[in-house]
Amino acid sequence: MIELREARKVYRSGSGKDEILRGIDLLVEKGEYVAIMGKSGSGKSTLLNLLGALDVLDAGEYELAGKSVHEMRQGRRAALRNEEIGFVFQHFQLIPNLSVYQNVLLPLVYGKKRLGKKRSRVLSLLDEVGLLDKKNQKPARLSGGEKQRVAIARALVNEPGLILADEPTGSLDEETTESVLNLFDRVHKQGTTIMMITHDHDVAKRADRILRLQNGVLI
Repeated sequence: MIELREARKVYRSGSGKDEILRGIDLLVEKGEYVAIMGKSGSGKSTLLNLLGALDVLDAGEYELAGKSVHEMRQGRRAALRNEEIGFVFQHFQLIPNLSVYQNVLLPLVYGKKRLGKKRSRVLSLLDEVGLLDKKNQKPARLSGGEKQRVAIARALVNEPGLILADEPTGSLDEETTESVLNLFDRVHKQGTTIMMITHDHDVAKRADRILRLQNGVLI
């Protein structure tokens, strides 16, 4: 599913350059559930941005589902993100003036499915995450856990092969964290590959494998 070979990322500033990722080799099989841990500044978010085709490597190679992402132009990377990848963030990143239904529908707007199929897909996912009765509400009226479940439904709406989650439980209480992690477990059992950044060891233990980043190197 995912293969990185000698992946490097460098950020340049007026005073020089900072190598964030230092020659990472990584293989993640289809259907794996992988947690990524490391201190602040270790390169976790940079790695996730590269895996999500939101940023590009300075050196090395990246293949996702057999496609050479490192060779793609910007437009093709954008299409790949929409077709293959779902994103879940710590602070949800829902659009406040759209309803729950409209937020989940958003990734399908430019898709090829007919409107009826799009509507059916959104309603089915909202039912799965237990929010069908709140489909017309705006995000401001939802709890943190409900917002995160909407974000997960949005990430799944295009039926991606890969979910990338950046601290998805970081702003949730213990009980809500458990309900969100149970949802990730269900998604994983359906065959979706999950890569999750977390600082919480109990959250990381839910994964099949834990990766640790230190100073841009996998240890």
